[in-house]
Amino acid sequence: MPTPYQTAAILIIGNEVLSGRTREANAWYAAKNLFDQGCKLGEVAIIADVHDDIVMALQRLSDRYDVVITSGGIGPTHDDITMQAVADCFAVRLLEHAETMQKLYERFGQDVDSGRRRMARLPETSKPIVCSASLMPGAHIRNVYVLAGVPSIFASQLDSFLDRFGGRPFIRKEIDVYMAESRFASALADIQEQFNDVEIGSYPMMCADHPCGKICLSSQHENHLDDAFEAVQTMIQGFL
Repeated sequence: MPTPYQTAAILIIGNEVLSGRTREANAWYAAKNLFDQGCKLGEVAIIADVHDDIVMALQRLSDRYDVVITSGGIGPTHDDITMQAVADCFAVRLLEHAETMQKLYERFGQDVDSGRRRMARLPETSKPIVCSASLMPGAHIRNVYVLAGVPSIFASQLDSFLDRFGGRPFIRKEIDVYMAESRFASALADIQEQFNDVEIGSYPMMCADHPCGKICLSSQHENHLDDAFEAVQTMIQGFL
């Protein structure tokens, strides 16, 4: 079995996300699942349906991270250009996938219109990503996984290959705080310096008219996480 991916980037493609028409959900779903798998998500990029921009983003991200997951732009209309951009990124042809075409003929008979044929095109040498939520596949080529933008299909496609990620899950712990984070910012920075394999973040809120929030700690090393968690608790108690 190939070595599991340890780092990842997500590339969200679509004018509808950038215009505010669609609230993006797929990056959140992927981030949560990659965290649970133990794969470090290093970047989420959102770009428009522009061919050259997609190609350049794919080249940059695929060079930097173990794997890139794309979302969006693989439907039947003129603005669904992700598959073509992926093919061009890796200098391969975009071809109708024979097995997918066969499934379409079995489902629809000869009523396979141009839109369905368009969604059956995959980059040459890629492998189809088949899931239970859709007849139309995503694609896997080199270290890029091309997934649908529809959240239910994206989730089903991602779930089908999640076992290729990480291997040592991250663990998260949280502490509720009821004071302004400016009071403990310096002390928290000192604790972070002591535990370089524990990620510590402070997330302020307002509870009625009073400052509050959470301090979140995460790591793949449970013992170090426990020690850091205890240090933060002790630090907070010292301000009460």
